[in-house]
Formats: sequence, C-alpha cells, structure tokens
Amino acid sequence: MKIFRLIPLILVVFLQACANPSIVNVRDNLASHIQKDAVIYITRFEGNPNFVEESTDYFTSLLESKIDNRIVQGSALRQESTDIIAGGNLAPLELALKTARDKGYDLLIMGKVTSHKTMGSLNGFSTIRVFDVKTGERIANFHRPSGLLMAFSEHQCVMAAVDRTADDTASMLSR
Repeated sequence: MKIFRLIPLILVVFLQACANPSIVNVRDNLASHIQKDAVIYITRFEGNPNFVEESTDYFTSLLESKIDNRIVQGSALRQESTDIIAGGNLAPLELALKTARDKGYDLLIMGKVTSHKTMGSLNGFSTIRVFDVKTGERIANFHRPSGLLMAFSEHQCVMAAVDRTADDTASMLSR
C-alpha cells in the first residue's frame, strides 16, 4: 500500500522532467514605439532543415491573420553550409538588418526551429527575435517549447511551438 502513495510523487517528478522553459522578453520602452503601419520583414527561419520552410510559412500566415501590418516573407539570407544544415545558429544579424534596411522595412523578425527526440519523448522549439531595423535594437525575443503533453511527431511539436511564438509576437505588436 505504501507504493501507491508514491505514485503521485513519481508522476510529479516525471512531469517536471518533461518541462521546458519559455522565454518571453519584451522591451516595453521599445515595443511601445512600433508604428501601427510598420512593415515587417520575416527572414526564412533557420535550424532543423526538415522544418524551416514550413515553419516560416506557418509563422507568417499566423501572424498575417492576427495583425494588420504589411508582412514581407524573405528567403534564406546565406548559402546553407554544413553548420546550417546541422541546425547551426541564426544568420548574422548585421546581414539581416542590412537586407531589411536596403528594402526600407521597419521591423525584422528572425526565427529558429529545433526539435528534440529521445526514447518516448518528443518536443519542438521555436525562437523568435524582433528587431527595430533603423536602430538595430532587439525589441523582443520569444522562445517556446511545444507545450504538448503528448505528440505523434517532431513535426507536430515544432508547429505547436511556432504557433505559440506567433501568438507572442502578435500580442506584442498589437499593444
């Protein structure tokens, strides 16, 4: 009978082991100065090559459905090296800002998607960074795990994480 008393404790420990942190960081003093008609440039996401194209499309379509700003979806900023194919870091910020400045955009959004898979455990992650193109300052960054307790695929987890960061971004832009 004592073993049955341990089951809730074991479940809590198991669920805590599955928890992943979220980051929601908005610099309110900068976000409050975003113009309602700001043109937003979204570069193609980087990270796991199995998910970058679809996650960029999904994020862009979700954001378009939630805000009124003009959104321009860009292509990859650089040739895909071995580092990028393996899910390396984001393209250099200066390259993205230069591209956005040359086109006359107001805000830059860069994203990265990754996933994690171990025996019986799946998760997806989406990281978004929002920059003021004119100053180069980071206005906000969001990092979200999928938030799913159960999933059938890494793809499902990544898209759930992208959905969460699109909501974060839309909320910040709608202030």
